Order: sequence, then C-alpha cells, then structure tokens
Amino acid sequence: MEEIRHNHIEWLREVTHDDSINRIAQQAGIPYATLYKRIKLGKLATGEIIDIARSYGINPVDALVKTGIVSNEEASGVRGNNALRLCNISSIAEEIIRRDAEKSHLKNDDRHRSNIEIQTATTKAA
Repeated sequence: MEEIRHNHIEWLREVTHDDSINRIAQQAGIPYATLYKRIKLGKLATGEIIDIARSYGINPVDALVKTGIVSNEEASGVRGNNALRLCNISSIAEEIIRRDAEKSHLKNDDRHRSNIEIQTATTKAA
C-alpha cells in the first residue's frame, strides 16, 4: 500500500521532481503567486492538486488519496459487502479457501503450543 502524505508540499516535491515553483505553475496553469502562497502555507487546494497531478501525468484520484484528501475506500467507491459483487466466483472461492487454510494453521499452532505446555508441565511434575 502506498504511503499517504498529509504534507502536500512533500507530495508536490516528489511528483514534480523538485521542479521550480515557476515551472510547476506554468505546467499546471496555476498563477505563480497563488502557488507560491500555497507552498508557504504548506497546503495546496484540492483543485490545485488535481491540476498538478494531471499536468504531471498522474491520476488525480491517486493524488487526492496520497495527499489524504480522500481515503482509499472513498476513491474506490467500494465498501464492505458491495466489494463481493465485483468479484467473480473463482476469486471468492479462493479467498474462502485461503481463510480456511489460515484458520486451520492457527488451530494447529494452538494445538502445538498446548502439547508443549502439557509436556513442560509433565516434566516439571516428574
């Protein structure tokens, strides 16, 4: 999972590869003075993030997620059980099998620990 950057300026530096404010402003179509003020304040407006992302070939929704403006769940539009409707039956079956195997593995670990505890208790009692 990608890191969320609540620091807009950190995100800006990363996606623009430290381009100058003038270069970013020209490329994104944002007035230099506006961008300069936003950078000084440490926070870009949502529309500016979108404009910068588009001008640098970045998906604007990804940019909004990375800057913490929207969550991954909000960006995907999928929540909870609705996600199942998007999966094919094979994917659902694979997930059931994976969870069952994980559950069995945990039960085996618990049994193994119990056996060790019994052996340790028996040894101490003897």
